[in-house]
Amino acid sequence: MSSLIYPLLSLFQNTDNVNFYNILAKKSPDLKASKHENIHLIKLYQRHVERLHKDSLSDLMNGPIRKKLTIIPDSVTWGDQSKEVFLHMADDFMKPVIDIVDALLAANVNVTVYNGQLDLIVDTMGQEAWVQKLKWPKLKQFSRQKWKALHVSPESSETAAFHKSYENLAFYWILKAGHMCSNHEAESVHWGLIN
Repeated sequence: MSSLIYPLLSLFQNTDNVNFYNILAKKSPDLKASKHENIHLIKLYQRHVERLHKDSLSDLMNGPIRKKLTIIPDSVTWGDQSKEVFLHMADDFMKPVIDIVDALLAANVNVTVYNGQLDLIVDTMGQEAWVQKLKWPKLKQFSRQKWKALHVSPESSETAAFHKSYENLAFYWILKAGHMCSNHEAESVHWGLIN
């Protein structure tokens, strides 16, 4: 069983079931597991994956995209496999990827880290901490950069995010957003990442 499961169960029990994707939201998951399924993994699946299949992306993929492609069998539905994939990948949660990011930076690939301010499970301080563990030779120069405010639009004074970058590493700290930044603050994310 994933080493992530026990801390998450403790989190659920000690925070009145806080939504760790967005700490301002709260939802009690409906748990239904067969005798062959691990109830803890089902609970994690419901929190992380299942809710995403009741949104406009699923409607888009199962509607106009399916129609346009004309090759997707009727028996295949966007998101059908998500539960099985989630359960099989449970042991891969929360594994460090610092060495992979270092390799990408060394290969001069642009790396962008973005994080929602309201995300409890992948919080901004934790993101900053793993970035500081990089072996990238230019990390000191990156760290010296000041955070710059990004606004919702050029006409607005409302701060939507903070950003800093150096060469091929960029970090965005998105305000009013949780784990799924693009769902919570789509306009801010879009504006900040594109402009």
